[in-house]
Amino acid sequence: MLATSAPRIGGASRYDTAALLADEFVAVTGKNPASVVVASGEDAKQGIDALSAAFLAGILGAPVLLTAQGELPAPTADALARLAPGDVRIMGGPGVVSDAVMAAVGAGGARVSRVNGSDRYDTAARAARLGASAIGSYSLVAGEGSRPTALLASGTNPADGLSAGPLAYAGRVPLLLTGRDELPGPTRAALAELGITQVVALGGRAAISARVLDALEAAGVVTLTVPGGSRFDTAAILLALASCPQLTGPEPAGVLGGFGLPFADAGAAYLANGERFPDALAAGAVAGAALRPLFLTSANALPGETAGVIAATTARSMTAVGLSGAVSDAVLAAV
Repeated sequence: MLATSAPRIGGASRYDTAALLADEFVAVTGKNPASVVVASGEDAKQGIDALSAAFLAGILGAPVLLTAQGELPAPTADALARLAPGDVRIMGGPGVVSDAVMAAVGAGGARVSRVNGSDRYDTAARAARLGASAIGSYSLVAGEGSRPTALLASGTNPADGLSAGPLAYAGRVPLLLTGRDELPGPTRAALAELGITQVVALGGRAAISARVLDALEAAGVVTLTVPGGSRFDTAAILLALASCPQLTGPEPAGVLGGFGLPFADAGAAYLANGERFPDALAAGAVAGAALRPLFLTSANALPGETAGVIAATTARSMTAVGLSGAVSDAVLAAV
């Protein structure tokens, strides 16, 4: 049985919740961040740009705040005033986060810059380039040695990429985006330029087809897939992979290792809605900074895959992200 003495971090909106998560970030790290990443909190396609924010936030040691496209929400403005960062990075171009919002973010005196490319694939690639010197190398496949590693997720559906935030943040593993049937030029170029020779592809063939995986392997990239029958299954498998030890010596062919991060050994964890992506997006940076797992759930029922992976960790307290409309009391009772 898990304790829920401090069961929720949630506000009246996704922007309130992200602002409260920034306060949680300060509490778990013990310091005010010098940098903040601001990403779209909208459900429309603009929100895809936000998926690559966690890696950049990890490089900067920053929390992630959310904004609307045309207006800086009051909770986000208040959080920026409290945190008083000297540096703010905005994910996406004016079509995702307007120039008016950029000006409002900079009104407090912070240096403000955009991380944006010609499209979402280019934006993710540019975020990866900003952390090029810090990209992590991992030994995941027997006989392949330690290799610079990236995550690859669908650029059209955020479902599978949501669970990658804590790993991208804590493991310094950039998240790049792909089409289902074609590896986009910006992604292909980033893999080559950054020397990434190992990719963990998130989602089944409905998200990333064999054609993309074959293209990676033809380019000399070792590819592991985290398929999953659902987004919750993918999240559970990815958490296991993130927590499993790396390979340390000669192993029989076919043996797989992991990233060796201590998520499964943490005493505390977070639980976010995996169907409404903004809460999980902002929570990924906090979970990564705290080295705590982020579990995903539907609003009104705890998925069996999530229940199983919770039981496989040492978590003894759970904090829900969002109010009861995002994570119901019934879900907390099931936990």
